[in-house]
Amino acid sequence: MELAEAYPDLARVYDIGDSLELRNIYALKISGNVWAEEQEAAVIFLGCHHAREWISVEVPFLLGKYLVESYDSNAEVRQLVDNCEIWILPLVNPDGLEYSIHFYRYWRKNRRDNRDGTFGVDLNRNYGYMWGYDNEGSSPDSSSEVYRGPELFSEPEIQAVRDLFSQKSFQALVSYHSYSQVILYPWGYTQAASDKDDLLAEIAEEMAALMEPVNGRYYYPDRAGASFYLTNGDTTDWSFGVYGIPSYTVELPPDSTLNGEFFNPESDILPIFYENLPAMLYLIDWSIQNYDPHTFQNREKYKRRESIRALRTK
Repeated sequence: MELAEAYPDLARVYDIGDSLELRNIYALKISGNVWAEEQEAAVIFLGCHHAREWISVEVPFLLGKYLVESYDSNAEVRQLVDNCEIWILPLVNPDGLEYSIHFYRYWRKNRRDNRDGTFGVDLNRNYGYMWGYDNEGSSPDSSSEVYRGPELFSEPEIQAVRDLFSQKSFQALVSYHSYSQVILYPWGYTQAASDKDDLLAEIAEEMAALMEPVNGRYYYPDRAGASFYLTNGDTTDWSFGVYGIPSYTVELPPDSTLNGEFFNPESDILPIFYENLPAMLYLIDWSIQNYDPHTFQNREKYKRRESIRALRTK
C-alpha cells in the first residue's frame, strides 16, 4: 500500500480475493502507465504459497520496491517498466503465514478446516492442471503436508490467482519458494520433458548465470520432475500447461537443511534479493522482446483449454 501511495503513477494495488480467514490477497501492478489497460507484455512473480517460506515473501516484494524507486534514475529499469506490466503477488497464503509467525514456525499449508481433525491444503498442489494425477506428486490424505484438497481450485487463494490469469495475458511466471537454491521448470508431474524443454532450459540457465556473480551462489537449473521430486497440481505446471508460458519455481537459499533450511537471517534478505534481481530483470526483458499481441487476443481459448485439461487425471 505504501509503495502505491508513494508512487501513484507507477504502482497500483489490487485486492484480487480473500483467503479462507478473510484476509485480503493483494496484487501489486508496476507499469509506466499503471492506471491504463495497455496492450503490452506482462509478467508475474508470486511468493509464499507455503507459509513457512518467509523469504519467498520478501524477494518479490523487494522487486516492486526496487522498480519504483529506481525508475527515475535507472534507464534500464525505466525501459522495462514503460514496456511491461509487472505483477507481484508476494503473499498467496496470508492465513498460513500468520499461523507460522504466531503459532507454529514450520506450518506449510493454508488453514482450511478439513472437518476430520486436520487443517490445511497445500496451495501448490491445488491448481487445475494434472491435479491429482497420482498420489506421489500430491496426496489425497488431509493430514499430509502435500494434501491437494478436495477438488481442483478448491481454495480461494488459488482461485484468486486463477481469476487474475483469466483477465491478463502473462508472458512468463516465477513462483518463489524455499529452500534448495535451484531453478525448476516443467514438468513437475512427470519425469518426461515438455515440447518446449530446450527453451525452458535455456532461460533457466541464463537466469542462473546472471545470479551467480552477485554473491557466488549457484542456483542449479533443471526440470522439476526429473531432478527434484514429483509434484502435481502445482503453479508452474498449470501456467505452462494451460497458457504455454515459461514458468519457473525458484527455490531460494539456503541450499540444505544443514545450512538453515527455512530460516534466513535478516542480514541475508537483501543479498538474496540482489542475487535474484538480474534474473528478474532478464525475464521481464525477455517477456517484452517475445511479446506478440496476436498470440493472446482470444482469452476464451485459454479458458476452454484449462477447463479441458483440468479434467485430465491418470
